[in-house]
Amino acid sequence: MKNIRYYILTAIVAISLSGCNDFLDLKPQGSENSDNFFLQKENAVRAVNGIYDQLQLDEGAGPDGQWMAHHHDWFIGDVISDDAEKGSNDGDYLEFRDLVGWDLKSSQSMSSSFWIHGFWGVSRANYVLESLPKVTWDPKLRDRLTGEALFLRGYFYWYLVRIYGGVPIFTSSVKPSDFGTVKRASINEVYTQIAADLTQAAELLPEKSQYGASDMGRATKGAAKALLARIYMYQIGTDKDSKTTWQQVYDLTNAVISSGEYSLMSNYAKLWETENDNSEESVFEIQFGIGSSDLAPASIGTNFYNFQGNRKDDSGWGFNNPTKDLVAAYDATDPRLSCVIYGETYNNGILYGKKRKYDRKEQGTNWLNRKAALPVKPAQAKAADRNIKIIRYADVLLMNAEAAYYLNKPAEAQAKVNQVRQRARNSTYCMGYAEGKMDYSAAPASVNLPNITSTGAQLLQDIWKERRLELAMEQLRFYDLVRTGRFFDVMNVEKDQKRADGQPYSDQYRYANIKANALTKTIDGPNGNKVPLLPLPQTEVQAWGMEQNPGYN
Repeated sequence: MKNIRYYILTAIVAISLSGCNDFLDLKPQGSENSDNFFLQKENAVRAVNGIYDQLQLDEGAGPDGQWMAHHHDWFIGDVISDDAEKGSNDGDYLEFRDLVGWDLKSSQSMSSSFWIHGFWGVSRANYVLESLPKVTWDPKLRDRLTGEALFLRGYFYWYLVRIYGGVPIFTSSVKPSDFGTVKRASINEVYTQIAADLTQAAELLPEKSQYGASDMGRATKGAAKALLARIYMYQIGTDKDSKTTWQQVYDLTNAVISSGEYSLMSNYAKLWETENDNSEESVFEIQFGIGSSDLAPASIGTNFYNFQGNRKDDSGWGFNNPTKDLVAAYDATDPRLSCVIYGETYNNGILYGKKRKYDRKEQGTNWLNRKAALPVKPAQAKAADRNIKIIRYADVLLMNAEAAYYLNKPAEAQAKVNQVRQRARNSTYCMGYAEGKMDYSAAPASVNLPNITSTGAQLLQDIWKERRLELAMEQLRFYDLVRTGRFFDVMNVEKDQKRADGQPYSDQYRYANIKANALTKTIDGPNGNKVPLLPLPQTEVQAWGMEQNPGYN
């Protein structure tokens, strides 16, 4: 049975992992058990590395031997939004269509895969956090490792609460006597726990510049503050019991900005190439490497890119296609668009300097996701080594701009948005935009991206639009729509009304009644906002006596 007991009670620590980055490359030494494992500081590092490993896990066998299905962030963040379509061919992964149309059943794998992934991560973090206070070696390293584990536990609870709402809270490994007795926490209680974890993590973690090259990619003080700011933004729009304020978002993002640890990469196009992983713009990203296996738990690469590649040229499965609505949101001169889409109807079908073949029957729209394109198919197709960006400095600037708007600081809000737009104006087209070239030599003759000068309600609309343009296909759009109260109307127009016969997007699959379906799957948020949630796995509801989310059997 897939339930919390297995994922919390079974504290799986990857003591023999070979890692995707240098900090995961420790080798096992001798025989250890749960009583003596943390006596050696190298083992403690290895145990924390095991929590990072859970971030990498695309699919695989859970602790109980059951299979954990795919659970990529873009399933929800991109496709359940106006930015992307399911993709592939009409008959492929039909459960995905149920997810998008808010027809998912609590017995289907997608209802449980996110749950398993999140609680397995919580399990690993709790094992570390229980064990570290007992050690007597190097207190500075102990505190840093504690900060990393707190950051990651906060991350995994954030992963769970934004999908399911309130979930059971575990801050230590579950005892057999606890099984079935721990109640589901409220959404506010989960946010409170996350904030406590990330606040303490920010106090314990070093800045990015204090890590050596071999530890690049670990959680940092800036990552903890930026993630907490993101979570506060979402909480403000979705938690009716929240006391969180825009001042807190403003202060946290200001702290990251003033730290001097991060800056915008000068050319937006360079962000999306493997050689620029962990760049100056990276606040936090999931690390991957080249290994000999594409199956978990041995794999150290990711299936993220294979899932979204072009079926026709055998570079992937064709999912997560940018929509017409997203493409239409860009000014045609904006060089960022070249980093978001590629396909037969754009730039003569060129990708990485070569004209490619495409089959519209194997795509949901005319385009594929350029941010997920690779120049060469990896030896292990489901194990690419390019990192997945979770938080970029551009996002920090835009979070700060939105907070400044709500605090009646329009000049500051404009300035932060315009930093992002200025970088876009000065960027080239994506790498390999010109046929026969694998460089960044192609650039628009002129770019129509003037500075934002609006005030009042229009300024807020401009900030929201800039978030969409800058962060497109980065798994954030769904959450932005939900927290700002726009989700149901936007989806009704884009994925239902505009896809009716004779309408502009009639060649895309129509999700009839998507607004009505989604509204039945909601809880109340603040100020009349409705918050849509996925179903809890039916096995969890039965085993733990939890109340199912609204609208599900």
